[in-house]
Amino acid sequence: MKNRMSRCAALMGTVLSLSSFAQVCQEISLYKNGESGKVETAGTTFPEAPEWSANWGEMEALTPPYIRWSGMKEKAGDWTGALTLSKLPATVQGGNLSLKVRVSQKAKFGVWLAGNFGNSGVSFYNLEPNRTYSLTAPVENLLGRGSARIEKVGVGLFDVPAHQYTTVFVDDIALSCGISDNANAGASDMEEAYPFSDISPERSARSPKFMQSKVPVTTAAYSSEERSALTASTNAMFVLSEDEHIQIGAFVNRDSLTAQESRSGWFRSMFFVERNRLRDSVIANPKALFYEAEIYAAGTDNRAMPLLLGNVDYAYRVCADTACETSQLKNSRVLLAGLPSENVGGSRLKLFYDPYFVSTNRKTLPKVEIWSGNQWKILEPKSEMELEFESAGHQKIRLKLTEGGLTVNQNIFVEVK
Repeated sequence: MKNRMSRCAALMGTVLSLSSFAQVCQEISLYKNGESGKVETAGTTFPEAPEWSANWGEMEALTPPYIRWSGMKEKAGDWTGALTLSKLPATVQGGNLSLKVRVSQKAKFGVWLAGNFGNSGVSFYNLEPNRTYSLTAPVENLLGRGSARIEKVGVGLFDVPAHQYTTVFVDDIALSCGISDNANAGASDMEEAYPFSDISPERSARSPKFMQSKVPVTTAAYSSEERSALTASTNAMFVLSEDEHIQIGAFVNRDSLTAQESRSGWFRSMFFVERNRLRDSVIANPKALFYEAEIYAAGTDNRAMPLLLGNVDYAYRVCADTACETSQLKNSRVLLAGLPSENVGGSRLKLFYDPYFVSTNRKTLPKVEIWSGNQWKILEPKSEMELEFESAGHQKIRLKLTEGGLTVNQNIFVEVK
């Protein structure tokens, strides 16, 4: 119950379509009007199996048919179960889980979400008897911030007294914003469906692509006074510390990383750059690009992903004397690639080179080459490439990035499921 899905950073706004056909996310009705489903027998602690199409008459906003549990136990404890419903699995990010609940006895009711991440947090409600409640649990409160593939909905009564006959009614279970796997079963043509953007790489403005609202930029490290002082001494738009510069270089040049380290490395490196800006809106918000790409990847069960690219000129401070009482600025550039997920959902992965997912202050898109089939293959802008992995487990993707006289060889690591 207490497990939470781990996500590296916040996602803002409501999800748009995570699938290839880029629809707006929709409300998913998980249970209504007696739709079929089942409660997993393993682990359930309700005293009796549910009645899926119960009709005990209308009870305020509760209209039959609905799900009904009832029973009594000799010992006090929790009654819990996980519902498997026909519209699940579904991918969600943000939005709400809603349902109607009614109990015959005063009760502590809880609801949660479950998937390959385990169980989310539990949203608890103290319910009075014989009153119908319309409950809303923000998905972000249950899962933390980030997209997730939901496989089950958990419900329960907690601290139920011994020898107390209790009935609970549940109806109108819904997710306010998501994409059902079943709804997308017929749409698998990623080549035609991916919506490439026609955008100049140095243009910092990006309208949300798979989200309905913009992600706020990272808080700037420098005050307005510090910005003014630095601007007077350099033409650079970003000034990093030497330690941050070293960390970026170490990440790009690493030959061995965990998949999670590889995923978070792009985000972390671009965070160092963006937070040390001397002027706002110089590059496309890398945090927003990361979350947009993450949403799309999740909607394909991590079988297709936009390639994240960063290509930014910056300066960094180094000590100018042995006591490091004064410093000087040196120029450098970060050129690196990343993926929004450490996991790949199968032996094949489609990569998209979408100019939308390039954060840069340069006018030219980097040349991207990927090692595939024992040769370097060029991934052109606004095109895709399918990679095939020989086995599951920890795998390496070799890339070569070139732009403006700089060539970077980089390895991206993933876990193939």
